[in-house]
Amino acid sequence: MNHLAHCLLSGESESVLLGNFIGDYVKGSAWKHYPPEVQYGLLLHRHIDSFTDAHPVARQSVHRLRIVAGRYAAPVTDVLYDHLLAIHWNRYVPVSFEDFAENTYRRLTSQADGMPAELQQRLPRMISARFLHGYRERAGLAWILDRFSIRLGDKFNAAVVTQHFFGELEHYSADFNAFFPELLSSVADFKPVSDIIS
Repeated sequence: MNHLAHCLLSGESESVLLGNFIGDYVKGSAWKHYPPEVQYGLLLHRHIDSFTDAHPVARQSVHRLRIVAGRYAAPVTDVLYDHLLAIHWNRYVPVSFEDFAENTYRRLTSQADGMPAELQQRLPRMISARFLHGYRERAGLAWILDRFSIRLGDKFNAAVVTQHFFGELEHYSADFNAFFPELLSSVADFKPVSDIIS
């Protein structure tokens, strides 16, 4: 799962949202240097990633995508699953996508001072571009994948991946809708070992 799911699965706490949002930027044991609720968010981020990577249905999606995305199939599936979350939003979330996204932009902005420097610099551009909205439409998803391909050079063809994904959208949607309820249950039950959070 990518930005949209991590933000959604953070719940109401801004500190947990902060930890979950910065999870990819905090490596190793560096999470221990943050306040307890941010630590929880950081560990929740890792739990979501681990659960997704190990889930047989998500792995089925990765396997299907590998024909066009090669060794980048797993991270690309994370992005595609955020699009699937956006288009199936009303099935899982009681508030509108628009209200959730705008509220999340405000909450992230209020927590910017607690983010790593690189993300502090990127956040205003992300908010200005309404980055969560990018997961809703085909054009936005294609743009996200294109940015991914630019970082990888010639190793990844965003146009081919986009065409393949939308050609197989029914199958990927079935995968997602089998997987996501189980992720929701896993997140609801997630409790780090009590003596981990300092």
